[in-house]
Amino acid sequence: MSTGEAGRKQILFTHVDGDVYRRAADLLHTAEVDLHQTSWDSSLLEVVESIPYDAVVIGYPVAEEELERFLAAARSEEAACRRAGLLLLTNDEHQLDAGRLLGRGANRVVTTEELDEALASTLAELIQSAPRLPLRTAARIKLFADGRPLRVMAQIENISTSGMLLRGVTQFPPGTTFDFEITLPGEPTPVRGKAEITRTTDVRQEGVEGIGVRFLSFVGADRLRLDRYLTSTLP
Repeated sequence: MSTGEAGRKQILFTHVDGDVYRRAADLLHTAEVDLHQTSWDSSLLEVVESIPYDAVVIGYPVAEEELERFLAAARSEEAACRRAGLLLLTNDEHQLDAGRLLGRGANRVVTTEELDEALASTLAELIQSAPRLPLRTAARIKLFADGRPLRVMAQIENISTSGMLLRGVTQFPPGTTFDFEITLPGEPTPVRGKAEITRTTDVRQEGVEGIGVRFLSFVGADRLRLDRYLTSTLP
C-alpha cells in the first residue's frame, strides 16, 4: 500500500461508509494530504504497525473487542502509527459512547452531522501537533488582568515541544499571553518562558475543562532543557 507523495500528510480511513468517505475527500481536496482507505479486518493491524500514517479515521461504532485489538496494535511501542492522531467518526446517537474512548488511544470525535464544519480543522490540529507527553504537574502562570499581574496555579495535562494543555484556567480568552514556570520531575529549577492561549477545550470531547497554549519563547536555555526532557521521556 503506497503512502503517497513525500512531504504530504497521510490519512488512513477505515470502517467508514462510502458516501461519508466521499464527503470527507471533497472536504479535504484542497489540503496538503493524501487519503487512503482500507478494510476493517485483521490486515489493518499489520498496516498500522508498518506504515507511519499521520492520522487514522475510524468509523464508529465498531465491536469493542475489535477496537481494543486495534488500539493495542496501533499504540504499541513498535507500531509505525504509534504517534498518529486517531479520530473516531460517528453520529449523534453514538457520540457519547465514542467520547469514552478519548484518552484510551483515541484523540478526537467528530460526528457526521458536523463533518462539514469540523473534519478539516480537527484533522489539521491532530497532524500538526508535536508528540505530546501526558504529564500531570503544576504550572505557575502570571497573567495581567486590568493591567495588574495575576498569579495562577494550573495543572498540566499534557505537554510537547510546541505547547501544553492546562486544566482549570478558563477565564481568559484565546490570544492572551502570559509568563509561565513549569516544574518538571527531576529538574532542580523550573522551565520558564512566555506562552499564548490558542483555544479553550471542548469538554464533551476531551474530558478536560481548560485551555490549549503554544509556547512563544523561553528564558535562557530552558527550551533545550524541555526538549531534552521530552526526548528522554517520550517512548
